[in-house]
Amino acid sequence: MNSILQTLLSYIWGFRICTLHSALNGKLEVWYISGKYRLDSEKANYSFGSLHRLFQKVFREINLTVRNPESLLLLGLGAGSIVSVLRDELNMTTRIIGVEHDDRIIQLAREYFGIDRYTGLTIVHEDAAVFVGTNDQKFDCLVIDLFHDRDVPEKFIQRSFLDHCFQHLSENGILIFNYIAATKMQRKGFEELKGNFIALGMEFRVLELLGENKVIVTKGLVTSHPSSQPGS
Repeated sequence: MNSILQTLLSYIWGFRICTLHSALNGKLEVWYISGKYRLDSEKANYSFGSLHRLFQKVFREINLTVRNPESLLLLGLGAGSIVSVLRDELNMTTRIIGVEHDDRIIQLAREYFGIDRYTGLTIVHEDAAVFVGTNDQKFDCLVIDLFHDRDVPEKFIQRSFLDHCFQHLSENGILIFNYIAATKMQRKGFEELKGNFIALGMEFRVLELLGENKVIVTKGLVTSHPSSQPGS
């Protein structure tokens, strides 16, 4: 529990509350800034910082509350920032499965961010690629937020992974893929990612709402001809 003085001071400068090492993500830090906890890796915000603001904008842009999905699969739970937007800000009762590979992040999410307080949230400790390759549930919304620091691991932009993800969408399901395209290598990877969406016959648009993040939003299979170019 933070004192009133600590909370007031957190609006002037941040306090590093906890630092630990993860075999998957390296150094992880919990900060107390502006009266709120934030989870960072060495080079990127993982939860409740810029990521939180990004998904506030994304969900507003796509009118998620109007879509009102009954079920959502979140690949890359983090400390629960996206869950917080859905539950605390949008007041949505969507059933959520949050998949997180890093047990240290789950530990921090429970200890500092109160992730277990959310009803209708199931936390799965597993590699996202394994989960989509072995699970057969369908979801109205699928959010992909899978990073190592500022990079999306190569296996998550491959056509085979995306194909498994698309198979988890319900008939009118929507898929949201967050990507950072700041460096030459990242921009090349993003072009490969878009090419794989097109090759799988998916119609999509790219949202550029915050900084270097590019968010692909797509829904449903629109063609049975992989060679067609439904657009970007």
